[in-house]
Amino acid sequence: MGICKPFFRNDTASLQTCTRAGIRFAAGVALAVGLGACQMASQGAQGSRTELAEALSEYRIVPAGRAFVTVPNALLVMERDLGVAIEQRITLPNTTALAGENIIQLRAQTSRSSSVTRLQLTEVLAQFGGVPAPFRALDESSLSSVTDQYGDMTYTVARPGGDVTCVLAFRRSRIGARALPRGSSALDMMMRNCVTGSVQDALAPLGPQAFSLGVARSG
Repeated sequence: MGICKPFFRNDTASLQTCTRAGIRFAAGVALAVGLGACQMASQGAQGSRTELAEALSEYRIVPAGRAFVTVPNALLVMERDLGVAIEQRITLPNTTALAGENIIQLRAQTSRSSSVTRLQLTEVLAQFGGVPAPFRALDESSLSSVTDQYGDMTYTVARPGGDVTCVLAFRRSRIGARALPRGSSALDMMMRNCVTGSVQDALAPLGPQAFSLGVARSG
């Protein structure tokens, strides 16, 4: 629906009225756009620093040899560019009857995408989509850690039944098995892995072998 009625060329009063109406309409649109942008910025500030980019960026399949870490039994490697960080998802086998994907999520962080001083679990969880099942929440009092030549790995354990062991593990490294993208300051990792076996079996994909230069097998 138009904001002005048709007028004749010499109808000065109608022209002035239409001009004023047009200015008011344009101002209203500008105000609505401005309020929408403020609301979007406010919502983004409450979660991940890259929330908008995460919503707009899609993953694409890449060769397994391009993964930041070495995972010999990787089923699929996907990657997306968030502008200020590169993110990857590595799908692991799941031989249990438990629903959900076994997955390693990685992000080559920059000073614009994450804290550069240390790994912050709340920030990593926000960037990687929250706590995956079968974990319901992250209780810091239940966290354990192991250390190897590449640093610390923090994890929590869930035992949903039988001889199935699930781990939710986190670690940060300054290096990967392959060179990180230019400008990256750290590689943040989160893994959900459920296996028929021990905690050590479940943690193995993020162990020292992840940082060795090998050829990941896909499929």
